[in-house]
Amino acid sequence: MQLYTHSDYSLLESVLTVEELVKQAASLGYEALALTDHNSTAGHWELERCCREAGLKPIFGLDVDVDFGEPGTTAQVVVLALDQVGYRNLLRFASQQIPVPSVMLPEFKTGLAILEGGSTGQLTKLVSTGRIREAQALHTWYTEEFGSAYFLRWEREQDGQLRDVLPGSSFVLCQDVRCADPASIETLEILAKIKGGVPSIPPYPMLSWQDLVERLAVPKEVIASTLELAERCQVQLPRDSMLPAHPGGESLTDLAWRGAKLRYGELTAQVKERLEYELDIIEKLGFSDYFLIVADLVQFARGAGIPVGPGRGSAAGSLVAYVLGITEVDPLAWGLVFERFLNPERRSKPDIDVDFCYERRTEVLNYAAERFGRDHVAQIGTYGIFGPKAAAQEVERSLGEKNPRAAAEIQPLKRHRATHAAGIIVTKGPVQDVTAVYTDRDLPVTHYDMYALEDLGAWKIDILGLRTLTLLRRMEEEVQKREREFSLKNIPLDDHRTLELLGQGRTLGIFQLESALFQDLLRQLQPKSFADIAALLALGRPGPLSMFREFAARRENPSRITYLHPELREILGETYGLILYQEQVMTIAHRLGGLSLGEADLLRRALGKDDAQAIKQWQDCFLKGAQERGLSAADARKLFGSIVQFSGYAFNKAHSVSYALLSWRAAFLKAHYPEVFFTVLLNQGSAGKGQNELLAEAQALKVQVLRPSVLYSEAQAALEGKALRLGLTASRQLPPYTAQQIVEKRQRHRWTSFAQFRAGLKLEPKQLETLILMGAADDFGDRNQHLKALGLSTKQHLELLRLEKELLGGYVSSHPCSPFLPLVGQLKGELEAAVGEVVELKAGGRTCQGELDTPQGQLSFHGQLEALHGVQSGGRVALFGSFKAGELEAQWGLPLGPILLITPQPEQLETIKGILGAQKGMLPTILLFGEAYHLLPQEFWVQAAAVDGSLAEVGIVYTWFDPWKEHG
Repeated sequence: MQLYTHSDYSLLESVLTVEELVKQAASLGYEALALTDHNSTAGHWELERCCREAGLKPIFGLDVDVDFGEPGTTAQVVVLALDQVGYRNLLRFASQQIPVPSVMLPEFKTGLAILEGGSTGQLTKLVSTGRIREAQALHTWYTEEFGSAYFLRWEREQDGQLRDVLPGSSFVLCQDVRCADPASIETLEILAKIKGGVPSIPPYPMLSWQDLVERLAVPKEVIASTLELAERCQVQLPRDSMLPAHPGGESLTDLAWRGAKLRYGELTAQVKERLEYELDIIEKLGFSDYFLIVADLVQFARGAGIPVGPGRGSAAGSLVAYVLGITEVDPLAWGLVFERFLNPERRSKPDIDVDFCYERRTEVLNYAAERFGRDHVAQIGTYGIFGPKAAAQEVERSLGEKNPRAAAEIQPLKRHRATHAAGIIVTKGPVQDVTAVYTDRDLPVTHYDMYALEDLGAWKIDILGLRTLTLLRRMEEEVQKREREFSLKNIPLDDHRTLELLGQGRTLGIFQLESALFQDLLRQLQPKSFADIAALLALGRPGPLSMFREFAARRENPSRITYLHPELREILGETYGLILYQEQVMTIAHRLGGLSLGEADLLRRALGKDDAQAIKQWQDCFLKGAQERGLSAADARKLFGSIVQFSGYAFNKAHSVSYALLSWRAAFLKAHYPEVFFTVLLNQGSAGKGQNELLAEAQALKVQVLRPSVLYSEAQAALEGKALRLGLTASRQLPPYTAQQIVEKRQRHRWTSFAQFRAGLKLEPKQLETLILMGAADDFGDRNQHLKALGLSTKQHLELLRLEKELLGGYVSSHPCSPFLPLVGQLKGELEAAVGEVVELKAGGRTCQGELDTPQGQLSFHGQLEALHGVQSGGRVALFGSFKAGELEAQWGLPLGPILLITPQPEQLETIKGILGAQKGMLPTILLFGEAYHLLPQEFWVQAAAVDGSLAEVGIVYTWFDPWKEHG
């Protein structure tokens, strides 16, 4: 047997996973194996599982850092659990702050064996430095405290010296196991460099028992003592249903019926039947307290004003969850299936995930700890591995060169520990009865991960932090300042303005829908209902995406839809005859295939796993039931084939509807209160990335965006009536403390001039320049006047606008293309037109598409490359065409810059043609015939300097339209 081994849970100190460690031990003929990871018990569950499969006896231990009162140094002590009481003490010992003071060792001694000496023990350190009396005193203390459970590690040949100094000691044979192959010694050295500090490099890989005894010249009494200690270790990991009784005292049944009356008023037969059915299953399976605990957490959050999500995952399919207030989606109204969430035929634990405001999630965690006891609540631990990329990078960084062998070896190893993003456990007994915890967080974090905890009987509750909930609450509160009765829970789900906004693909800032993919899908689909949005969330994934065109075509042309059986119209009507949701698969199997809903869920799972044997079994049941319900054998087979075909794409409808509700609420706010929507979004995080898109979208939705102002702006963006006033921190170049200083000084003194402002604040010249260029000092006069006052050179108006955009992320005070609007209006004829700067341009084949930054905000366009050959990224342009679904289909474009306007006499036309034809320039030319404007073909465009003299010489009347004085 091996009593001293380390897996990769000893972070960066071993190249062996627990599974590899057990396999190696089994191949070497060992009958028992101890796992003694450094300051961690996280591998114990894996050890037990792997040893059971390999026929080995698991021994549970710990290699822990101990402080013996010598400043700056620690030593390591190994403990092994002898019995169940000892294992419980081991978990408590492992949960202490590291390093553990040596004086605390006796507190945990019952049921533990303690192993000192070896390569890392304090006794070895004392003896090797000649401090014999101290070593003997410590040895005496160990003997008195631990008696027959105290041993020394015979780990090296020189450990025989300890026997001479400490006669009568009991030794056990230990090999410091960290690898199985001699070539891995190099990998251990690389891991040591990554970790830093003193490396733990053993002299040998894992040896067989015979090799170990021979190499270390082990005395017979040490072998006997080792075998005896291994036999004494008799521990099984504690397994139990750890769910505590809810401390409230009320029954789930009473609370559910009370909640149902609040939700529905008079209860229909459908509500009563479904509620009785769910409660019966929940109570029979022993899950009542789980629902009560989750409902308690949600009720606390709502009472404390902490935003809670409408539902997540399959839990929204439970009527009990709905009437308890855990979810906000009515499963009866939306045809959601309870068995998709909790199936009595597979007896898996319910898993209710709840979204909370990400800023106030900690309050919910703290409440859970206080409500159920701090010893009974913990966050769930998790571990990150290197992975291919990090492994290769770290090896190359350590060695100065690539080493594929070493990189491959460390790739699957654990690199660091972390905290699960959402999971907590609430236990009946103290958490430390089942798992050790790390105590370096406000709420302890388990050594075990969620898979180990669930197998051992712990109940996981996911308390997630969702940023969208925080943003929606802030928007809602801002609207309530104007409309006291406004509530997002009460907004209609059939709002035309919201659907119109979504149909235009204007989804920047809208939860789940702001990617380019969803913007494109929305423009194609032109959603007509909330149900379309829920369906789109299910469709917008790699598999189901292939169904999108058929989905949209069927909605527009219902004649494409056919049903094999009348009941399918009711089941698949909302998705136009296509199987899109998992709940639809289950309902078809239940109502047409004769399966119970529990069996239908098992069919769904078998299809998801592509389990051919299980699918064949369920197919036979389905075909029989379908024929009993009136389908022909051929139609029954065809229907089952459709289920098989689409089940791999089917999505959880409960989740889709729940999250669509959040998307809808965001879209409703954006459609009806865009100034509120964008003010809140602009204030979430620093200026810079994303601010330009937000400003452009706000302007596109006709939000009046006001420039920053030292007289009127707050530090962050704020509302002024229905206008959005940018804050002084709109530019990263102005530090937040400077912005706050301006706001605070303004409350005591109102400046009337730039000179007063400068004198009152004493800002650095660079900060003053930033304020000038972002327009924040415009209330005191012209920007160039202020630049002169600072001794800086003045700038052209166009350059000032460019600098404003650079600082703020967009044009706010004015747009460089705005002066061209009247002229473009004369040229557009029957077409529609837009002017702006091309901020994005992509070409593909004969077409191109891009984004235009216009005075009205961001605009998407597309067209033929040949027609738009002069359009370039970064250039100013007018585009002429027609709008479809909020996007401009451009037929031709005109660059915006100096434009030559000629007012010809009829007899001058041939002369003009000759002059212009010789120019071969890039500046457009327009002929004015009374009120008519005629843009000449590009072959008659001119060069600025060359054409003036030629036209003037022959007396032709002309002028330049050049709002920015770019014509030399």
